[in-house]
Amino acid sequence: MSVRAAVANAGGRTAVAAGARAVAAKPLPDLQPALRRRASPLPAFAALLLALLLGATAMPGLAREATPDAWRIVGEILRQGGPPAPDRRRQRAAESKVEAAEMWDAVLTRIIKHVAAESEDAARRQRFLLVLLSGRHDGVALLASEAPVPEPLRALFLSSWERLAPELRHLAKDLDRQAARSLRALIDAGDALQAAPALGEAFGLRVTPQALRELARLILPAGAGDPLAYDLALDPDLRLLFGFGAPLPPARRSPLLGASPPAARAGGHWLMATAHAAPVAVAAPAIDAETAALVQRLNNWLPTRSDLAEYLPAMRTLLQRTADATLQQRETAGRAIEPPFHGLYHHLVLATAWQESCWRQFVFRQGKVQPIQSGIGAVGLMQVYPRVWRGFYDVAGLHGDVGYNGRAGAEILHHYLRDYALARAEQPDAADVDDLARGTYAVYNGGPGHLTRFRQPKQRADLRQIDESFFQKYLAVKEGKELEVGKCLGGADRRGGK
Repeated sequence: MSVRAAVANAGGRTAVAAGARAVAAKPLPDLQPALRRRASPLPAFAALLLALLLGATAMPGLAREATPDAWRIVGEILRQGGPPAPDRRRQRAAESKVEAAEMWDAVLTRIIKHVAAESEDAARRQRFLLVLLSGRHDGVALLASEAPVPEPLRALFLSSWERLAPELRHLAKDLDRQAARSLRALIDAGDALQAAPALGEAFGLRVTPQALRELARLILPAGAGDPLAYDLALDPDLRLLFGFGAPLPPARRSPLLGASPPAARAGGHWLMATAHAAPVAVAAPAIDAETAALVQRLNNWLPTRSDLAEYLPAMRTLLQRTADATLQQRETAGRAIEPPFHGLYHHLVLATAWQESCWRQFVFRQGKVQPIQSGIGAVGLMQVYPRVWRGFYDVAGLHGDVGYNGRAGAEILHHYLRDYALARAEQPDAADVDDLARGTYAVYNGGPGHLTRFRQPKQRADLRQIDESFFQKYLAVKEGKELEVGKCLGGADRRGGK
């Protein structure tokens, strides 16, 4: 029996509703073997969509149709019987916002790592990185919002797929036949899932963890593990793939963390007894002995107002050396910023650390020393988001080492200045350096989609306030007044996060 005959014989609303409920009860089948089988008579998109809507084994006669039009079949079903009432008993609770953010980040990261590795084009890889970082920032924004989101996993998928699908289509044109076949199966599958919400009421479809798991498995190699597995481990391959180079020198956890009260207090200072001791040897050659000693000193120092005259110049020195080291490392990696913009970059590093943390890594809170942290997880001197930058950096180092946190934040700023603000300026040499600074910080604060937000007259009040606050600090640094950062210590300075 043909698909058309099967639909025509369905017998109206009752039969369609029963069939839809039966399909909704089935787990999404593993379509990888079918989609990769050369002899498969169904186009990948049709195969996936029909499996989603009708069940892979519900109508064996489908396999005998040469090229069934999935959308025509769906439309005909709806015309014959109308959309059935959804079976509420089959609906499971949506994932929490945290679960959704982590699941989608895991899947998106696995897909993007795989497809980015298929191309040696550095510009294309940067576009894939933009999709990855934007998707992760979507997750952070979801967690920051108190507004209810009925289906957070679906919302995150839809936002990212709009950015990812065009890049995948461009890549597919440049791959060999076999690689392109797998990639097109992924594209078709993603398009079908994108369409699924519009048909959800009719067929009980949702973007589910299992659907995303099967989506990723269309291109991942066998034995690649669960695509939904989420972790915070450092991933050197991720850094190399996207031009960040080898991992930063290993972090050294501050002995202050967890101290209650600080181990020594003298003259109004909160210090560890070893704060001015000789530095411990640091194995990583990327940090010179003098900077290593300074990092150790600051890692053992919780500043109070009474010692700002000593603490702030020390922190300024660390930030300046961090900017110098980052410029040198990025040049070695082939990701240099032209010398005319080095001064701008130095100003950015100092002003961003001022805006984000008032030049602090640690605070005394709830009876113990802790890394300074925003309500949605940005941490440390540069307020780096572990959720956005997992894999690129050691999360424990972001929390526990002021030097490591500073290097991470400075590297992120360099990336955004070079690959976003400067790369997208029509005439970089003639660009207003202040606007470059404002655009770079806006991306650092809100993600890749925020590059031009400071130019927008109708901007959210909170974002406008953040941008104006940063710009005042940036101008102060530019004028050599960076030690005015002391005014915000102990106050309620407005902070964002990256």
